[in-house]
Amino acid sequence: MRTKLVSDLCLFLKRQPVIAAVVHGLALRNGLLISSIFLCNNVIHAYVAQPNFLLARRLFDDIPHRNFASFSIMISGLAKADQIREAASFFINLRRSRDEEDDHDCASIIVAHAGLIKGCGRMGDFRTGVQLHCSSFKLGLEFDSFLATALMDLYRKCGEIEECKKVFDGSPHRRDSVIWTTLISAYLKNSKGEAFALFNKMVAVGVWPTGLTFSTMAKSLDEPCKLSQAKQLHVWMTKMGIIPDEILALGLVTMYGKCGGVDELARLSGLGDPGDILLSTSLMMGFLKNGFSLVGIQVFREMIRQAALPDGHAMAAAIGAFSDQKLLRLGEEAHGYSLRRDLISNSSVGVALIKLYSEFGLVQKAKAVFMVKVEEEACFTAILSCYMKNGILEEALGMLKHRINGGWRPDAVTATVAVTACAALAATSAGEQVHSLTIKLGYCDYLSLENSLITMYGKCGDLASAEEIFGSIESTDDISWNSMIDCYAHHGFGREAIVLFYKMQVEGFKPDDYTFLGVLTGCSHAGLVEEAREFFKKMKAVYQVEPKAEHWACMVDLLGRAGRLEEAFGLAATVGEGSSSPLMWQALLGACSIHGDIKLGSLAMEKLTEMKREKYVDGLVVLSNISAAVGAWEGKAAALAAMRQHGLRKDPAISWVEINGRIYAFSPNDQSHPELFCIYWKLEELRGRLEEMGYVAETQVVHHDTSREEREVSLLRHSEKLALAFVLVATAESKRPIKIMQNLRCCVDCHTVMKLVSKIEGRLIIFRDSKRFHTFEDGNCSCGDY
Repeated sequence: MRTKLVSDLCLFLKRQPVIAAVVHGLALRNGLLISSIFLCNNVIHAYVAQPNFLLARRLFDDIPHRNFASFSIMISGLAKADQIREAASFFINLRRSRDEEDDHDCASIIVAHAGLIKGCGRMGDFRTGVQLHCSSFKLGLEFDSFLATALMDLYRKCGEIEECKKVFDGSPHRRDSVIWTTLISAYLKNSKGEAFALFNKMVAVGVWPTGLTFSTMAKSLDEPCKLSQAKQLHVWMTKMGIIPDEILALGLVTMYGKCGGVDELARLSGLGDPGDILLSTSLMMGFLKNGFSLVGIQVFREMIRQAALPDGHAMAAAIGAFSDQKLLRLGEEAHGYSLRRDLISNSSVGVALIKLYSEFGLVQKAKAVFMVKVEEEACFTAILSCYMKNGILEEALGMLKHRINGGWRPDAVTATVAVTACAALAATSAGEQVHSLTIKLGYCDYLSLENSLITMYGKCGDLASAEEIFGSIESTDDISWNSMIDCYAHHGFGREAIVLFYKMQVEGFKPDDYTFLGVLTGCSHAGLVEEAREFFKKMKAVYQVEPKAEHWACMVDLLGRAGRLEEAFGLAATVGEGSSSPLMWQALLGACSIHGDIKLGSLAMEKLTEMKREKYVDGLVVLSNISAAVGAWEGKAAALAAMRQHGLRKDPAISWVEINGRIYAFSPNDQSHPELFCIYWKLEELRGRLEEMGYVAETQVVHHDTSREEREVSLLRHSEKLALAFVLVATAESKRPIKIMQNLRCCVDCHTVMKLVSKIEGRLIIFRDSKRFHTFEDGNCSCGDY
């Protein structure tokens, strides 16, 4: 009766270890614990499984006649909980007990020893592991296969592959597939090629691989170039008659997903249960990674239909697929499902939803998701990118400043996105703050961040700081060189861009299409026609870089601005027929605007309309301006009528400046600024001083059929002039450079005024329009009036 009760209690404990304390109390009341070491060990095992080492230790100490299994259970449990010191202490006591007892349990010694070694492996405690290896020799256990496997696993996790190989070579159990699998797993961490060769050797010597071996090997095949090896492995498995279990099926699906074996993925799709969340998620991820988004979505929908509950990882992947396929309604349904199942708390799901709504321009919905995840760094990065993508730069900057003022400590990725946002808005102050923060946090060697800082300082007009960052990078990459070349190009320093082009090759970097675009842009802004021709010829002939539409457009722009409109038209006509990009015709239309050529401008506009399949708003604006410039008011009326007919509107000019970390924006004829009286007073004062220097307003740039006096007033109230006057009033005592940004091209009259004001006020003026920088100093401009 007592024996049956002990047996029933032990069986009950194995099924329900959480009620160990109840069984413990019941056994004490019936006097069973003292008489049954078997029951005591089962209760200790249940306590260890919870884990509750305090009660386990109390019971262990109360046992009057402990055996080796008692020690083994405590050692294995403590080792699994990474309490190595306590486990080692028990092991020492176990060895003493072994010396004192004649009737010892060798199996318990081995299990305890192996458990302690595995714990050292998890903790990366190489030193203790080596000591235990030595003790295995003293105990005469060095030839045990179970212990050898534990030692190999220890050395594998500590990165000691040679030691792992020595244990393997010294083991007499080299016909054991487990030992071979452990060695293969060790090589996978450092040399995947050798791991595959080792697998072939294992088969060659007649050791039969198990499902675990194939599952381990599948992890090494994770690139498209290894698809043939993946198929070979699968063939071996089939020939050996190994039927995939859940783990092996998951390994095969993951392997083919990473190797690009879409056909094999399709065949494996019926291998497991659609309700298996891990297998279905891996299958979906495989299709999505290889560009089969719709198939991946179908797998996801089948998961839902089978009542398999996707985790955050699967949900984030599905939402990403909905975004790629422009399936907003499904994305919103996934949002609702995530809320119901509390998956929204998963950072990956939050990021995916923000990106989804960003793709559709639904900024407020993206912001609502972010407000739930406001503390998550990844979500902050996503919302910052969302604001930038949708042109809400001021709000992005405000959020960034609020974060900085709150003691923000970003990771390197978020800091890079923040720097990019500052570059887009030319927010120098915020950019410098983020830069200082990254230095304090030790991100100085993060290359992507350094490259973004080059671009940021370049777009903020601080070319010297961009050069300093570039010069400080210890190990540049091609993006570093391209970023610096682009900075020179947009500041009009074409020759400096060319020098850097040759220098990067000396340093061992090969120019790509971005490099050539930067050099050609620099040549275009500096009027280096012949140099640009030479580079354009060398692109394909010497560097094997195929010119893209952007490169052709750059050449058309260069020729057009140099007055060679017919040649520019011929170049655009030659390439434009086979290109879907309207960039060349846009460039030609801009050149026609400069030189007042209505005929070619009209032809360019026709080509633009054909290519875009719709009326091109910027093109109509330019055509309207060309017509007005030469007095062809009927042509202007026709262009404006076409705009009204298609519901198109011209983008208004916006100029902005940053003073004491705050952005001030201006539009033409602005009446909303609180300092409006001072601004207009300053403009009138400047006009008088400019006229004394011989300035005459270039009223031909005002494309309205009005009197000269009205045109002069309109010119005086251009947004860039208002911004200039405001800075002069707000910083009257300062001699710091004036930085003005604008979303459109600078007009000829504003360019002339800024040159003269730089001489009158003795201030350096840095002006960035939609295409390039102009640096005005002492009455001259860096563009050379080109």
